[in-house]
Amino acid sequence: MDDLVNSLLFFSLIGSGLVAGMFFAFSNFIMKAFSKVSHSNGMTAMQEINKTVLNPWFFLFFLGTALSSVVLMILYFFTSLVTVWGLIGATCYFFGCFMVTGIRNVPLNNELAKVNTEDKESKVWRHFLKTWTTWNHVRTLASLVAMILFLINLLSSTN
Repeated sequence: MDDLVNSLLFFSLIGSGLVAGMFFAFSNFIMKAFSKVSHSNGMTAMQEINKTVLNPWFFLFFLGTALSSVVLMILYFFTSLVTVWGLIGATCYFFGCFMVTGIRNVPLNNELAKVNTEDKESKVWRHFLKTWTTWNHVRTLASLVAMILFLINLLSSTN
């Protein structure tokens, strides 16, 4: 049981860190760059990213960390190896990253996918840039906090 829990915590640490880094890049510079190019170029680039991101490596870490977070939330009630830090980290990732993605960012991505990129003054694009990026900040912070808390859990359970 110890190896399973520590493996889940380690995977969650790595997964949440990778996801946080990816989302940080979007919040820090990618979306800012898209806002400086023409609407059609920004929309086209984002539409292509939204297609390309759907790949096995992304799913492994994004969905895998969501799944491991749920398992860790359950295990908290059955083993002391998952500390309150691990529980809070798992909760942060699952709700602040995974659920926010599904409830906020994905619907915006789907709306953007329907837009004709030749529309030079797209209201959808302006709304997308502001709203999607705001929710991306939430996902970035949630993933980063989760990563730190998974690390604290791992360090405290090895002492």
